[in-house]
Amino acid sequence: MLSITMVSAQQKKAVFLHKQETMDAIGLDPEQQTKITALTKKSFADINKIRKDTELSDSEKKSKISKVYKKRQQDYEATLTADQLKKYNELKEAAKNQ
Repeated sequence: MLSITMVSAQQKKAVFLHKQETMDAIGLDPEQQTKITALTKKSFADINKIRKDTELSDSEKKSKISKVYKKRQQDYEATLTADQLKKYNELKEAAKNQ
């Protein structure tokens, strides 16, 4: 008889600003939510375009994608008030420590 034992690994919970749960938790107003959603959609479109670019090497793609993520994060943070940014960073830190 074959016995299988499963060990559940603890999964860290990631905090994504473009998720409704996070936007609600830090108190984004509807205008901010619209802007965050637009920034997210644009960054995903940019990343897909980079991934499909056959002219780029894998390392060039990785570099360009990293720049898109960094730019999006800067734009996210520019959209938040100081208090919202503090709450967002606290959520991210709490998720890291889970």
